[in-house]
Amino acid sequence: MQIHDDPPTLVEAFLLVEQPRQRISHWTQALAALDASTAPPLASVHAFYDSIADQAVLQLRYDALALGTVRLGYVVEVALLAEVGMIQPAELSEGERSRFLSDRLARCTLHVSYARDVVGALTELVKRIKDTRGGKSQPPPIPLAKGTRDDLQHTVQSLPVATTTSRHVIPRPMRSESPRDALGATPYMPTTAVAPKDMIYARYLRGGRWVPIRVGALSLKGAALMSGALPRLHDRVEVALSYGTHRALVRGEVGKISSVTEAAATGASTFSVQFEHDSSSRAQLTELLTAARTAKVTIKPAPARATRRFPVELPLCVGTTRGAIKADALDVSVGGMFVRPAFALDRGSIASFSMALDDELGPVGGRVRVVRHIADAFAKACGVPPGFGLGIVEMTDYDRGRWSAFLARVEKRSERRVVVGAPGTRLGELQVALESCGYVVTGGTDPGAIVQLARASDRPVDAALFDAGWLSNGASSSWVESLFSARGIPCATALGDARRARGAIDRILDVV
Repeated sequence: MQIHDDPPTLVEAFLLVEQPRQRISHWTQALAALDASTAPPLASVHAFYDSIADQAVLQLRYDALALGTVRLGYVVEVALLAEVGMIQPAELSEGERSRFLSDRLARCTLHVSYARDVVGALTELVKRIKDTRGGKSQPPPIPLAKGTRDDLQHTVQSLPVATTTSRHVIPRPMRSESPRDALGATPYMPTTAVAPKDMIYARYLRGGRWVPIRVGALSLKGAALMSGALPRLHDRVEVALSYGTHRALVRGEVGKISSVTEAAATGASTFSVQFEHDSSSRAQLTELLTAARTAKVTIKPAPARATRRFPVELPLCVGTTRGAIKADALDVSVGGMFVRPAFALDRGSIASFSMALDDELGPVGGRVRVVRHIADAFAKACGVPPGFGLGIVEMTDYDRGRWSAFLARVEKRSERRVVVGAPGTRLGELQVALESCGYVVTGGTDPGAIVQLARASDRPVDAALFDAGWLSNGASSSWVESLFSARGIPCATALGDARRARGAIDRILDVV
């Protein structure tokens, strides 16, 4: 393979994406920000596949004038949030650059040249990998001999972030923020943040959002976890654990979920996960468990909650003695909600609230007591959202009835998965409309990525939503919809207000 020198006006960066075939749905969502309308325009994208390391190497080229003064800052933020390694060859030494460009790329067995966007290039590369292998499972990567210098990634990933020798080589960090979080949010959990040492804190990735969960049992083999919103049986989930300065990110398959009767008795549903370790996750979890065991921390059954809590993201207004305060409800239950207000609330105080529901009948309201506060420092250390817990102390019978019906709809949505295809900012608008009221949502701006989402998972989504202006011609639209219909997945088309689109999905999935 011949590598051509670029004109000096082009700026180049390489992203190293691990296990592209097995995790294509995750990577297409995580890297979609690079194709957004707000991202710097790409001059070209090339994708290479390194079968030895089982990595996709994405070569991104930008015009220096298009990048402006921020240079590759936007790309660096996306790489950090997506947890991929990034290398800027122009900033490396001559020897390092030569080893990477000549040795690493030369051994890549497949490549896609001059793709239009990042997600499209990765999707096409994965398609070629599958075609080459004839649909067979991919063998594990061949380990490198000790002392072999690969492309700096072998060395950099073994070092903590603080000791990275060059700011131009971005190692893969631990995830701490949702892939939906805005660029500029904390991209990884600092090892200096100390979680309280009285218990192990946990959360799991649900769609594009981290949801706090409680740990019922934990070992190297797996865990029993409690949450108001469950994954599905046999889903593969990511679980982030925190104890003191120790962090572990593990993945595994959901092996069991609790029954409706069990959930009603404990106020939280339980699911078990059997971990599928790589060397990194096993080492992280071993260190965390060893530290907890040394401190004689025991995992005790969590106290039962009166009712289940469901994750949402809905605006509300809290009336205090200092005036009205805007806030977002992050979870809701029969007895209250957890909110993130624009200004701090006084614990123990009584306030009023007003929230517009999804029935378009006007807001419900009542009086609440501030019963809990999670401060920013505690939240950052434990990997949970900061905010205030509000207990409902008074509602009219009419509003209480509407609140109960709303929770029943959110509960139904929390069990359903929806895939969204839409352009640019419209994608985010539709995702928020669905996620805010309980749905688990994945999506993309590229038809090829959406097709991969439909084909990649053993468990198909429950419905698909396509923006009316997403596909430019009727033939393409019919082709994508026919693919989903062939798998028994109902489709809806989004026109106008995103809330109308949510209503269409509600009708399809019989959420009433």
